[in-house]
Amino acid sequence: MTRSFNDDEKQFIYTALIDQGKELFSQFGFKKTSILEITKRTGIAQGTFYNFFASKEELYFVILEQEEKKLKEQLAQIEIFEEEQPKEVIKHILKKMIQMIEKNPLIRDLYFGSSMEKLTRKLSPDLLEEHFQKDSKSLLFFIQKLEAAGFVVEQESEVIAGVLRSLFILTLHQKEIGTKVYPQTIELFIDVIVDGIIKEERK
Repeated sequence: MTRSFNDDEKQFIYTALIDQGKELFSQFGFKKTSILEITKRTGIAQGTFYNFFASKEELYFVILEQEEKKLKEQLAQIEIFEEEQPKEVIKHILKKMIQMIEKNPLIRDLYFGSSMEKLTRKLSPDLLEEHFQKDSKSLLFFIQKLEAAGFVVEQESEVIAGVLRSLFILTLHQKEIGTKVYPQTIELFIDVIVDGIIKEERK
């Protein structure tokens, strides 16, 4: 018989599953981490896991979303509109974002990891759609903030998202690009992106 939990216990177990899952996924990767190992560390029966998450993939995705949220919050704290050279500050933000992605294996997997395609196959369409809507709203908010400050944004938000995704994909191809020229390549690519999508003239 499955034990029932009160609200406090449910919240404690939910948080513990996320904490232990994050630690194991970071250390061993998605493929080598099992639900059994996660539940052992959490102190619950393996079957109880499914009262909180439909699958290991769903737990992994929730953790990745939390990591992405932290990244966005850090970047949102950077003020760009009171600077004398706002374009340079935007370029700095993109460089900072790449550094965070390069240092965070979970964030890398969220965007470009080899497991991502397998993950999306097993995740519910509703969960994925909710995630994409959050991304779109986050990007739209940033663009609206630029426009409100008087900047002319040359491209649609979907195009900007595609360009930024292309920038992040480059972080996976350092060897193909060439290790020695990789930093300069990223820097130049960022310059081209920012200069191409944002006019410094105020409306």
